[in-house]
Amino acid sequence: MVQRLIVGLTGGFGTGKSTVSRLFERLGAKVIDADRIAHRALRKNSPLFKKIVALFPEALNARGQFCRDRIAARVFSDPRKRKRLEALIHPYVFREIQRKTKTFGKKVVIVEVPLLFEAGFESLCDKVIAVVCDRPVKMARLGAKGYSPASVKARERAQMKESLKAQKADFVIDNSGSVSKTGRSVERLWERFGRLLKGE
Repeated sequence: MVQRLIVGLTGGFGTGKSTVSRLFERLGAKVIDADRIAHRALRKNSPLFKKIVALFPEALNARGQFCRDRIAARVFSDPRKRKRLEALIHPYVFREIQRKTKTFGKKVVIVEVPLLFEAGFESLCDKVIAVVCDRPVKMARLGAKGYSPASVKARERAQMKESLKAQKADFVIDNSGSVSKTGRSVERLWERFGRLLKGE
């Protein structure tokens, strides 16, 4: 029997990773969101705060807090700055995920990491799911959220291609359709994970 099953969840920008995470959470999975951990690194009480200030002094607002939109604008326009920021944040996020997964008992733990393969986080996982979505559907969803085609492309350039993520993953969930259709795919995988936990 497996004590816990750690499942990495990744996918391209706008494919619906958070939707899939929430569906697993409703079924009883524990979810760890790497982006939330990374955002904590930007707080004043973070051990990384001063180092990130040195890298992005222009991203501080009048209250001395980071404006994530300003950081995003710099990161996606300057690959060197992005790599330097990732070199600071990724080890911090990796350690936090390791720490958090150890606090869960016999559970399925979903670890949502957009850059899972790019940052080498697959080493933390027993299995990996890639979420994919047809491009027209994805662009329409992101457009409704206010993202321009240019901003989407800038984010995509900073990531591994979705097709390659799907090839490297153990499972693929297509989130191009309705939430209920995606939910059925999640339920099938949930049943499979339950069998793995039982050692079947």
